[in-house]
Amino acid sequence: MQEDTKLLVNSVLNTVDYIDPSGRCVFRTTPAERHKVVFQMGTCDADRAVRVAQLIKDDVAAIDVNMGCPKEFSLKGGMGAALLTQPDKIKQILTRLVKESSLPITCKIRILPKLEDTLDLVRLIASVGVRAVAVHGRTKEERSRDPVHYDVIREVTKTISIPVIANGGSLMVTSHDDIESFKVAAGCQSIMLARAAQWNPSVFRKDGLLPIDQVAQDYLKL
Repeated sequence: MQEDTKLLVNSVLNTVDYIDPSGRCVFRTTPAERHKVVFQMGTCDADRAVRVAQLIKDDVAAIDVNMGCPKEFSLKGGMGAALLTQPDKIKQILTRLVKESSLPITCKIRILPKLEDTLDLVRLIASVGVRAVAVHGRTKEERSRDPVHYDVIREVTKTISIPVIANGGSLMVTSHDDIESFKVAAGCQSIMLARAAQWNPSVFRKDGLLPIDQVAQDYLKL
C-alpha cells in the first residue's frame, strides 16, 4: 500500500476500501472486523511505514511487519526476508512504528542459518517494544517441503519475554488437534496459519472439520 492511497467508504458492500493511484483496491475491510483485523505490511522504509500506519489506524486492530517473505518481489524491494540481515534497518522501522503509531505493533521473521544469529535478532526486536513476534521455522532458502525447525522456535520462546507465534506448519495441520500439536512442538504461545486456513477455514473448529462445500455455502450467506 502506498501512502497516497485513498480511503473509500463502499456503501454497496459495507466495506472500507483503500484505492491506489491506479484505481486498484489494495486493501478492503469492514467496520464489523475492525477489532479483529491485523494489517500486515511489507516495507523497507521507516518513513513510509509510519505514513501507512497513520492512514489505516482507524480500520484495523494492529499492524504486523512482514520480515520473513522469501519471494523474489519482496527481496528485490528490500522487504520481507531481505531485512533479516539488516538489524539496524529493522530497529529503525519497528522503533518508529512503536513510537508513532497508536496501534500494537508485531512482526514476522524467518530463522537465520545460525541459532545465535536468530536469537540476537529476536532480542533486538523484543527490545524496541513490539507486542509479539511470529517465527516461521525455516530459513529464507527453505520451502514448505523442508522440515520446520521446532528446536529453534523453542529457543526463541525461551530467550524473549514477549509472545512468540509459530508459523510454517500448514502442511501438517489438517484439524484443530493438529494446531495444538504444532503449538506444543514449537513450545510457543500461539501459532499462525495461512494455507491451512485457506484450504479449509473450519480447521479452527474444535468439533472437527466441515466439508469445504458447506464452508463455502455458509460463507456466501454472510
